[in-house]
Amino acid sequence: MTVRRAHPDCWGACWVPADDGESVFFRVSEWPMLPIGTLALIGAFAAIALWSTAWLGHRVDLVDRPSGRKNHTGDIPLTGGLAIYATLLFGTMVLSIPPYTAMCLALASGLVLLSVYDDYQHLNATVRLVLHFGFGGLLAMIGGISISNVGNLLAAGDIPLLWLSVPLTGLSVAGLCNAYNMIDGINGLSASLVALPLAVLLVLARTAGHDGADFALLLLIPCVIFLVFNLGPNNTVLPKVFLGDAGSVTLGFLVTASLVYFSQGENAVILPVTALWLVTVPLMDMLATMLGRWRRGARLTEADRSHLHHLLVDQGMGSRQALAVLVAYAGLCAGVGLALEHVPESLSLLIFFVLFIVHCAFVLRRRRAILQSSGAVPPVASDPLAD
Repeated sequence: MTVRRAHPDCWGACWVPADDGESVFFRVSEWPMLPIGTLALIGAFAAIALWSTAWLGHRVDLVDRPSGRKNHTGDIPLTGGLAIYATLLFGTMVLSIPPYTAMCLALASGLVLLSVYDDYQHLNATVRLVLHFGFGGLLAMIGGISISNVGNLLAAGDIPLLWLSVPLTGLSVAGLCNAYNMIDGINGLSASLVALPLAVLLVLARTAGHDGADFALLLLIPCVIFLVFNLGPNNTVLPKVFLGDAGSVTLGFLVTASLVYFSQGENAVILPVTALWLVTVPLMDMLATMLGRWRRGARLTEADRSHLHHLLVDQGMGSRQALAVLVAYAGLCAGVGLALEHVPESLSLLIFFVLFIVHCAFVLRRRRAILQSSGAVPPVASDPLAD
């Protein structure tokens, strides 16, 4: 499939057709983008929304309380997602920044409301998964964003999905909604892993002159402002705020929509297989965690401390160190995926699968080692993943 590229001899620049049929060479810094004043306004609105919704969260008891698996101090508002989404509405409705599609934004609105209810009432995991799949299917059917082609993954030409487009889009949305929700276990992690693919897509979209670049930037700014609050000192000026399901799930939906939007059609800026590399850490963490639960006979939806960030913390890392390691890991994977756009897509997919096997083997081995050292699990000599 065709992917829009920058000029091959200069990163951050491209050839743009002019009215007279000639091509004009532009550097990224020369292209029109959102004015600095608009960017500052978005950032200021996001900060005010985060502060205001944090206050509101305490008033309506939309907070996360410490428990056996949650060792934060005090009640923390679960309102970060609401503030981020309010910023998106402000940017699209007041500042007239066009979303990818109007129905995509409308579906995200429904998902926000569903997830706020989930934060309060804790929906059954299976029901939640089915609903997420349904939102993904609607994104393909009426949202104008669907996976119609997965590229040349078998080295035999592009693979059009035809009637499989809707279920695969639904599966992708359900997968990443839950992947980002499951990895939201230490401060800053889920939002950082949302910001990374958005930042990559923003740079590539802007480099290619893609129309969706402004909305990608609108998505990115409140995520960055959220990180300031989430990782900040937790005082009156910068109260600590968590994403909540309304944040992690809705951002998972919007990241999936972004990856599909920028990897499909004639205006694609990445290959479909590269989308996997941009979300390697949340995707592999979810799959490795579910594999570990299946191996020990636990329910796949059972909450535990078997995620990669838990493993790093249990091995003695501080939460900030674990955050830095995982963001660096995610950034490295994204860089590898972009570099592999210059090789056959089938090879990129094969390398991704090899990394997945290595990732799962490492996580399962280290988790068993930690449990054995605590006396929770006896050594199993015949287990190929045991130390």
